[in-house]
Amino acid sequence: MMKQKVVFREKISRIRIKTKLMIIFMALIFITVGLVSMIIYQNTIRILENRVEQSMERAINQANSFLSYKLSNVKDVSSILFMNQELNVMLNRGSQDIPLKNQIDDYNKILQILRSAQNSREIYSIRLYANATSIYTRDNSTLFALSTIQQDAWYKEMLNNSEGIYCRSTYEYDYYGERGKQNIVSCVRPLYTNGFNGALLAVLSIDILEDTFQQIIKETQITSTGKVYLLDKSNHIISSIDPSDIGQSVESVDMKTHFLTSKRIDGTSWQLVAHIPKEEIYSESRQWTYQLLILLIVVSFFGVILAVAFSEGLTRRIKPLLEQIKQIELENWDSNNLVTSHDEIGVLQSHLNRMSVSMRKMIQEKYQIETEKKTAQLQALHAQINPHFLYNTLDLIHWMALEKGASEISDVAGQLSQFFRISLSQGRDIIPITDELAHVRMYLDIQNRRFGGQIEYSVHVEPEVVKLNTVKLILQPVVENSILHGIREKRDKSGEIQIKCFIEENKVVFVVEDNGVGMTKDKLDHLNSDSLETGYGIRNVKDKLRLYFGTEAGVKYEAREHQGIRVRITIPVAIDNVNPSG
Repeated sequence: MMKQKVVFREKISRIRIKTKLMIIFMALIFITVGLVSMIIYQNTIRILENRVEQSMERAINQANSFLSYKLSNVKDVSSILFMNQELNVMLNRGSQDIPLKNQIDDYNKILQILRSAQNSREIYSIRLYANATSIYTRDNSTLFALSTIQQDAWYKEMLNNSEGIYCRSTYEYDYYGERGKQNIVSCVRPLYTNGFNGALLAVLSIDILEDTFQQIIKETQITSTGKVYLLDKSNHIISSIDPSDIGQSVESVDMKTHFLTSKRIDGTSWQLVAHIPKEEIYSESRQWTYQLLILLIVVSFFGVILAVAFSEGLTRRIKPLLEQIKQIELENWDSNNLVTSHDEIGVLQSHLNRMSVSMRKMIQEKYQIETEKKTAQLQALHAQINPHFLYNTLDLIHWMALEKGASEISDVAGQLSQFFRISLSQGRDIIPITDELAHVRMYLDIQNRRFGGQIEYSVHVEPEVVKLNTVKLILQPVVENSILHGIREKRDKSGEIQIKCFIEENKVVFVVEDNGVGMTKDKLDHLNSDSLETGYGIRNVKDKLRLYFGTEAGVKYEAREHQGIRVRITIPVAIDNVNPSG
């Protein structure tokens, strides 16, 4: 056996290098063509599948956004009517024995309220089923008696619904007259005598044409045989491109033969479901695959011919290539060879040339980066000198004022100096809570002097909080808002600020309360949002908390019971080793 191996190696060694190269090249060509064909086919199928899935996902997400937007508008209208006190009062006296004239007046006012609310193009009609004996319950066009629906199955489901509004599945309703019969979806909610409690006054029904949903679903149709449905919680079709599908139950599809994706509609129990047969996608790729196969066969044929021609001059071209590699090993990055072909050797020469250029460029960039880094460090050092000069100068003013007997000026200068020291904190973002509270106290003292002692304040801290740390400069912007936009907006320009710090549910809580003029609910909602227009100071606090803690920390504005605003800032207790996290 050993002797046979020696004989075989000896025969191989006698073969000319040209012949060896031709055998190797031809073998590589056929193997490569086979592998490339297989990889391209598999990747083509995978790319097509990914594109279809991504297209489905985008289409479903877009449709979900449109549907959520339209349902959100409907919910907003229902909330407006739900909170309408005048409507509540008229419905409440609908069961009372009042004169006919008053009943007719109530009827006209209720119609006016409902029609004024029907200003959204998503809303086709608004109906009201009143639990009353008034004459307007005989209208049977817009106003109905509650007894006409109390035996319906959806009525009981609506009363047991935990959401703010209950949306029925698609059904046919006869509006009579010009509108006639229409396929609609109704979003209904009960109205009570006292908000969410009390006796049932009426049931509000806001009707949406099923065609509204159908138009959105049509935009998601990315293939000819794919199906897209809007389903209720029982998997019955609410809307589809094919009207005959409405009300049908959707059976599960085989994931091996179909692409499937679904998306729940926000705020409802509905979901969008799309499934596309894989065969439709594969059939489109077959013709392209056949063309690719023919192309690869042609390439293989010419590859063999070129391999024969290539082997003739290969040995002559290897020597300069090896020389270039040696030059690269010696870090001679200016060594380049003229590329005279586009085959493997030519490609290798091109890569070597580009590698030489890239290495030279990387060395230059590294040198430039190091230079810029040193420049930035010098700039940072200069940036620290100016603040230090400022509070050192304030210290000088403090002592000079003491020598002149100007104690108030001395106090203010000393407080302002300490205020800047804590603000800088030697470049640290994490400081003890005691320093943060001292910082805001100094700010309040300085402001109180500025406004003639019209601001009273108190700071209450639980003992176990004192040993903990916090991100610096999160209280001062909030207190500044309380003074400038709360207390100073009052007629007498005076007020009180209370600051509390305690631990609650393994979080440190800062509470800032003022008895200023307060603000509207819209303004509170705006401050509690992620809007970029909430003011630089408050946005800076929110960004800083988000940077260090993500969603574990936050700022919340609340209206106090009597007057003023309450601001809650929460951060995790474990802050000693906190690092910024995007």
